[in-house]
Amino acid sequence: MPDKYNGWTNYETWNMNLWVQNEEGSYNYMIENKPYTAVKAERIGLEIFPNGTPDMDTKEEMDNVNWDEIAEAWNE
Repeated sequence: MPDKYNGWTNYETWNMNLWVQNEEGSYNYMIENKPYTAVKAERIGLEIFPNGTPDMDTKEEMDNVNWDEIAEAWNE
């Protein structure tokens, strides 16, 4: 399957990763909670951004995040 947004599955996945990794506090929290599964990445992502990222604030957008891909990236 070809990459669809800046090397990520979709915009929502890219956006979630961008916000977590670009905010010092959320980045440190993400690092401290390694390793990740998709379930754990989703739990942590929603702990950090319970109402969505500043760019994504609807349940539908958050439901589109590929948590498997997020977990893989956060484990690197």
